[in-house]
Amino acid sequence: MALLLACTVGVLSGGLRTTFSGSPEAAMQDAKGSKPIVLLCGRMIDASGNMIPNAVIIVKGDRIAEVGRKLKVPSGAEVINLTNSTVLPGLIDAHTHITYHYDPVQGEKPEATLNYAAENARRTLEAGFTTVRNLGAGEGVDITLRNAINDGKTPGPRMLVSGEPLIRLPEGTPADRSARTEAIKQFVKKQIEGGADVIKVFGTPGAGGGDHMLFSEQEIKTVVDIAAAAHLKVAVHAIWNDGIKAAAEAGVASIEHCDHLDDETVALMKARHIAMVPTLYIPMHYLTHRDKFKFTEEQLKSLSDLQVQAEKNMKVALAGGVWIVMGSDAVAGMHGENAKELERMVIAGMTPAQALRSCTTDAALLLGWESKVGSIEPGKFADIVAVSGDPLKDITELQRVKFVMKGGQVIEKHSEAR
Repeated sequence: MALLLACTVGVLSGGLRTTFSGSPEAAMQDAKGSKPIVLLCGRMIDASGNMIPNAVIIVKGDRIAEVGRKLKVPSGAEVINLTNSTVLPGLIDAHTHITYHYDPVQGEKPEATLNYAAENARRTLEAGFTTVRNLGAGEGVDITLRNAINDGKTPGPRMLVSGEPLIRLPEGTPADRSARTEAIKQFVKKQIEGGADVIKVFGTPGAGGGDHMLFSEQEIKTVVDIAAAAHLKVAVHAIWNDGIKAAAEAGVASIEHCDHLDDETVALMKARHIAMVPTLYIPMHYLTHRDKFKFTEEQLKSLSDLQVQAEKNMKVALAGGVWIVMGSDAVAGMHGENAKELERMVIAGMTPAQALRSCTTDAALLLGWESKVGSIEPGKFADIVAVSGDPLKDITELQRVKFVMKGGQVIEKHSEAR
């Protein structure tokens, strides 16, 4: 599977695009590649979550220039008619595994993984997710992919990446505290030097791995301090309460999964405004595609139990006022289906408006990109999607995105994705 190298502005089906003026000025703008684009919106969801009828968005270059009603269309602008649509910001997934794919080959080379990852990135972007945070990939493949996307060599979402997660210390590391601390420092520094945007730590094992902590509160605090010195945030995988509480006490930015919480930990996460990224849909994905993953009966039972527990915990966190951000945990076969997570979040008790914020403004805040993405406002990247219906009434509309723009470029869907 080759890298897909081009995803450029083209002619959309259905006559969506027109040119407002054929003046010499417009021709000059075209030659410079700075021709304005105007989106005529039937409805637009603004930064506060309000539905604005008949909004107009003016895009210049890769940024939003103006937003409002009854705006004058600039001379020479290309006009895109979305008057039968609801327009909203590009979606953000705060927990993906974009390098994961079915049927991994033993000893697969990074170049082969990168080809699969590029396909996953394309599918993710076409589904309306214009920004993702990728939490865990070997051999620096996610860093290479991020750079290729940023350089315009392959289509994909904006990516914040962790590279290798901290799961265990190198074999032979002495058990004493000072040796462990030094090994942790060296690991984090290596990720930073390698180009990581975020540091990922496993506070407890994965599902079925047992209820015990892999790193202490103080060790996680060491990670947080080193990352903070490089202006990076820390995300911790934690399923069990003790690990979740330790991560919260250590001051991490987000805790992934959080499947077992007590009232004290809920209060702590709320007080410290630590994001919970619940990843509710992933057990269902595994169960639906059980043959692809070749699970044992014991693992299937564990996943079934986890699905029930995760949604139960989500309700506890919501009632306790925990800050909740959307993350799909997209693994093999799930790339492009990220919005199924939002449906589960609503089933678990969120309103559609809350769920939408969790993958736009709130996700942008968690990533530290609130000045760049997450809402349709002047100065931010022109990352914009459109759906036919109203996602504030039916969140599943976000599983049927029909228009995607990233950085002022309209993303043409691959024939398989239509």
